[in-house]
Order: sequence, then C-alpha cells, then structure tokens
Amino acid sequence: MMRKLLVLLIAAAPFYAWTQEFGGSIDAGFVVSQLDGDRRSGYKKAGFALGGSVSRFLVKDFVGARLGLRYVRKGSHEEESEHTRFYKAELHYAELPLTAFYRWNKLDFEAGISTGYLIKAKEDTDGYGLREPNPDFRRFDVSAIAKLRYNLLGSLWANASLNYSILAVRKHHTAQDGHIVSGQHNNLIIIGLNYDLK
Repeated sequence: MMRKLLVLLIAAAPFYAWTQEFGGSIDAGFVVSQLDGDRRSGYKKAGFALGGSVSRFLVKDFVGARLGLRYVRKGSHEEESEHTRFYKAELHYAELPLTAFYRWNKLDFEAGISTGYLIKAKEDTDGYGLREPNPDFRRFDVSAIAKLRYNLLGSLWANASLNYSILAVRKHHTAQDGHIVSGQHNNLIIIGLNYDLK
C-alpha cells in the first residue's frame, strides 16, 4: 500500500508543480465610456468592472499570459443642452479578456483581446426613462485591449486600460455617408486595482 502511494505521489509531482505556476487575481475598476458613432463625444458614461483572472509566466518572471472573467457596465451618456438632446445607453457585458504581458520591474505592459456577451441593454433617447434599444445592439462584442499595471505594494497593483470594439456593436441610427466609423463601437477606459492571490 505504501509503495503504491509513493508511486502515485511521484507521478503527481510534475502536475502539481505545473499547476502551482498559475496565479490568480481579483480585479475591480472604475469605467468611463462612450459609443463612438452615436454623434456624441466624451467619456461621460460612468460604470464599473468586477472580476478575476488567472495568469502564468511563459518565460520565467518575464513574459506571461492572463485569462480573465469580468462583468463590465458601459454605454453612453449626454445631458440635454442648447445644442444636444438627452441620451443614455446602459450596456451590461460579461467578458473574457485574454492578454499577453511583459514584466519590467514593477510594471506589466499588457495587450490582447476580449470577447464579450451583452447581458442587458437599455436606452433613453428623451429623458423619460430606459427602454429597449432601437435598433438592437449585437449580442457579441470583440474588443482590443491595451493595459498598464503598476505594483503598488506586495500583491496590490494599480492598472489603467483602453478598450475598443474591433467590430461594430450596432449599426448607426440613420445612414451617415462618409462617417469615419462604420457603426457604433464601445470605447472605454478602466482604472482599477488588482490583488494577486498567491
């Protein structure tokens, strides 16, 4: 019995060592966003992002990869003024960001893509309350990510990232000949904190 147990432990040792090379992280951030192509400008929609990730160095303490799962609230917002009409879009996404990172001292330079699923979308075009959007937003989103992480202390990191939809999340409300952006695209900045789990 002892012999079988010893053989099992020896056989499992490489697998255990390999899994120990993975690290986890809890992530939270403040989001400012806009919808490029909606004829409004400025990061005026406030939201938040919550989630976690797993990471692994591919080249020891130098180059690695990170896979996350997060909830992100984003959209667009414009207050009514002399020149603009009130508008608000509330978009709730579940996202899977996949990035590669390069570590230099206390900095991580990170880039990759994120696939997102639209959980819920609401829109207010006149200030009288949120309702179903027209036209509908597409259910899936693919975004490019550029991110910078800085180690504040121990396992605590500060981060800032730019996220932009590669594909349009919906068509324009009306035909816009010569518009530089084809359709509407999520455009957001996330500033947050990560806590690495050892």
